[in-house]
Amino acid sequence: MIEGELHMSPSAFFNHNRVIANFLTGVEVYLKTSLVGGYLAPETDVFLPDGGDVLRPDISFILEKNKGIVIGHIHGVPDLVCEVLSNATRDRDLGIKAERYLSNGVKEYWIIDPANKSIELWINRATHWEKKSGQNLASELLPGLQITAEDVFSGMPE
Repeated sequence: MIEGELHMSPSAFFNHNRVIANFLTGVEVYLKTSLVGGYLAPETDVFLPDGGDVLRPDISFILEKNKGIVIGHIHGVPDLVCEVLSNATRDRDLGIKAERYLSNGVKEYWIIDPANKSIELWINRATHWEKKSGQNLASELLPGLQITAEDVFSGMPE
């Protein structure tokens, strides 16, 4: 549901799911070797505090200190959100969903584009997203977490 309108997306292609698995693995390995605690949630409903719509990012991450927002679903603002772009979702992910994440206070928004094999990290600066792109991106929220395009796109058929 976005702005009261139900959006249905077709089931994801193999590459979409492979990228999600690779990103999750990278963050899981980081969490096991760092002092940062938190919770990863693939495709979980998010009820943002501005009310109304339910969003379902490809991946949400909640810091340990914010775990109280996890009550079956996520009732509050994830600290980090990741969306994997597809033809069906690209405009929403880069448009209205990005605006909602920014205005509600999501700290980091990771965008992965399998079609272009590119990754971006958008950092919330209160009034705008600071956008970074490249083959190797470092999280500000999770010190020491490096996400590389090579890792994210590994295991994908050509």
